[in-house]
This record gives sequence, C-alpha cells and structure tokens, in this order.
Amino acid sequence: MGIEKGSRIPLYMQVKNLIINQIRTGDLKPGDIIPAELELCKMYGISRFPVRQAMTELVDEGYLERTRGKGTFVSKELPYIKPKYKNPVLGLVLGNLIAGFNGMIFSGFQKQAWKRGYFTVACCSEGLPDEEILCIDRLVENHVEGIIIFPCNNSLISSKLDKLKAKGVYLGLIDRNPGLNDIDYTGSDNQGGAYSAVRHIAMQGFRNIAFVSDMSNVSSINERLEGYLKAVEDFGMNAVTRININEDLSKYPYYMHRFFIEQLKEELMDLKNYLPLGIFAVNDGIAIQCINILENEGLVVGKDVGIVGFDNNPETQYMNVPLTTVAQNGYLIGKNAADIAIDKIEGKAIQVYKSIVPTQLIVRNSCGERGV
Repeated sequence: MGIEKGSRIPLYMQVKNLIINQIRTGDLKPGDIIPAELELCKMYGISRFPVRQAMTELVDEGYLERTRGKGTFVSKELPYIKPKYKNPVLGLVLGNLIAGFNGMIFSGFQKQAWKRGYFTVACCSEGLPDEEILCIDRLVENHVEGIIIFPCNNSLISSKLDKLKAKGVYLGLIDRNPGLNDIDYTGSDNQGGAYSAVRHIAMQGFRNIAFVSDMSNVSSINERLEGYLKAVEDFGMNAVTRININEDLSKYPYYMHRFFIEQLKEELMDLKNYLPLGIFAVNDGIAIQCINILENEGLVVGKDVGIVGFDNNPETQYMNVPLTTVAQNGYLIGKNAADIAIDKIEGKAIQVYKSIVPTQLIVRNSCGERGV
C-alpha cells in the first residue's frame, strides 16, 4: 500500500493512515524509530509539507513521540487501537429488526456491507433510550469498526460520543438526527414527501387541512411539518391548528401546528367544523388510528375526510379504504448508510455526508371521492 497522488484523500492523511496501519500490524513496534521527514519524502515521493502535517498529528494523537536530538519514535503507550480482523464488523441499531421500514433498512444495509467484505451485527433498541445505549456499549465491546443508529425518541447518543471517538469507532445516523453536528446522516426526503402529500390533498379539492401526529419531537417529524407548511402556503389552504388560523403561523413553535392523535377524539367536534377536511398524518400508524376514530363517528373517508399517511407500510394497501401514503426507500437508505460508513472507515472519504433518498407518493383511495 502506497501513496495515491490522484486520490481525493489528502496526502498527509494517506501518510498518517499508512503509519497507523504499520503500527496496527506490528511492522512498527513501540520504541521503533521513524525515518526522518526528508527520508519519508523520498520514500513516498511527495513534498515535505504533507509529511510534516502527518507527523505532527500522529504526535498530537499519541501514536508517536519526539525526543530532541534523537528523533521520532513509536510511542511506548499507544492510544487504543482496535484489533484487526479478517472480516471487519459493522453494527446497526434499529428500533425493531423486522417490521416495514426498519426491515428494509436492515436488508439494504446488510447486503451492501457483505458485498464490501464486512460482517454485520444488528441490535434492537425497542425504541428505548437505555436499550439504545446498551446496544452501543455491547457493540463497542465486540470491537466493531462502526455503528449506524436509527435514534429513538429522547436518544442519549450524545453521551457516548467521547467514548466512540476514543475507541476509534465510526458513528452514522439513519432517519433522524438528535441535534448532533459533524455526523454522517442518511434519511428520506421528508420535506419533499410531505409536500407531495399535501399537494395531492389540495388537488382532490380539500381546502382545509390538519397535521396529525403523536407527541414525538424528532427531526424527521419536524421536516415533514416544514414540507406540510410550505405546501399549505403554496396552495392557499387553510391550516387547521390549535391556534387561530388567521394569525401568523410562523411565529409559533412547530408543535403548535399539530393536532395530536392522543387527543383527537376530544378535538373531533372542532375538526368537524372544517369538513370536508384533509388530514396529513405523520406516519401510517397515525393515519390508521385517524381512520378508525373518524369512521366510528360516521364520517366517510375519501369524501368527508381525505387522509394521506407516510411510510407505505404493507398492510395499508389491504385496508377497507386503502391508504394513500408516502413511500420511503428503506433498502436504499440502508445501502447508502453502509457505503458511507465503509468509505469513512477505510479512509476513502473525509467530508461529512448528508444523503437524502427520494420518496414517492402512492395514490390509493383514502383521499378523493373515488374511495366512496
């Protein structure tokens, strides 16, 4: 393995990685002397600047130490270095491992990781912060090269950032970001998907519209709410909210724009004042609950109320009134997340990625009179 001058990876980073790899494999042992900078320049065929930068960073990170008048040596007390295995391992943490969207993510992630020579270990957090932390700890203990996480509500990932960095474990995020900077992210085009849903509701003739969600406050829901609000404005619709719809909605926090499924029965009389009403549900589960509540009240889904969900869970096409919904490509999300992680682990990329996968509106019968 040598220096690739045409690579997108900076020369100093390549030199640094080469030396770390020699330490990992035992070619360079604690106390061994490192050739002088000029000798390294001749060895790698590059100028002195990238060599000097690489050496400086290796000293700062504890791999090397300098002794005045004697030279540069491999540190006797090295920073933690993960063991090298024939087949490196990637960890994946999901709320569940088999259902719908999560199952597709797992399938795409595993297939792409295996294709590139990595084993995978999947852990189920059950959507619980403490279980998510336990999954991270167990994966680190088993020397994974990287961990990709679908964060749960109220995620505590930030408390593990220092540990992951110290252990040299890559961290990537899927679907939502709990406020972490400089972390690779792969997710759906939530804004675009929500926009297409509301546009469809408008095209079906519904002028009044409500955003119905649970009480979660995660990035993916807020992105869908942004797309919803943009489409409401573009198509001149009336946004039915907890606040007066004649007020400037932009001055209110996002959660004020929602009707919550937990209170929908109590608020149903208010919503009935806006019939015919379009509902954009933040996910298919919420949409199904809305349909059950509204049908029990004698409302006709597709006529009195037009409903669009988000996720395209398989069961939604077999309902009494098949659900119009926004499909996410979980397989491609998992595949892209695996590729980004492996590129970073192998030093083939250094930039922070934000990979956004397109969504698709699946039109069925829950929004529009053809469902009647």
